[in-house]
Amino acid sequence: MRTLIVYYSFTGNNDILANDLKRRLSCDLLKIEEVKKRNGFTILLDIVFNRDARLKPHKVSLLDYDNFIFMAPIWVGRLAAPLKTFLKNNRKEISRYSFITVCGGVEGQKEKLTRKLIRLLHRPPEIVTELWVADLLTGGKKGASVKTTGYQIARKDLVVFEDKIQEFLKVNQLKAQPV
Repeated sequence: MRTLIVYYSFTGNNDILANDLKRRLSCDLLKIEEVKKRNGFTILLDIVFNRDARLKPHKVSLLDYDNFIFMAPIWVGRLAAPLKTFLKNNRKEISRYSFITVCGGVEGQKEKLTRKLIRLLHRPPEIVTELWVADLLTGGKKGASVKTTGYQIARKDLVVFEDKIQEFLKVNQLKAQPV
């Protein structure tokens, strides 16, 4: 099975995760890039007006892959516009896929994301996994209120999520190198 990780990262958190999974899986990586870098205001406009992003063309043939791992931040419970646009533009070339994200952490968000992915790609994901920044800041205490916006993870923080990452890889039946 040939796997491609396709990701968008605004703050760098999903970039750290994408590169960690690339190292573990020895697979290819495609970073979604925009024509113009966004800021907090343009993100707000994307959310309010459900806008698509303007993306730079990529030079990867998606037909060379039969498994995709997608990742991007979640903005106010919604998939980041650059990944949403990528999925809409390339849905015909995408077969088997999974989604994983480093995000703030909100109960019930996973189900909403799963429904959105099904609407975009017309097929369910193998698995949707959320790695909550809130768990890093609260030590995993559920219900603790913390500000997660702007938190920058480090590669060492991924150890906290190791069980979730291993479950994600297991569902994908992917062989991975340990942390």
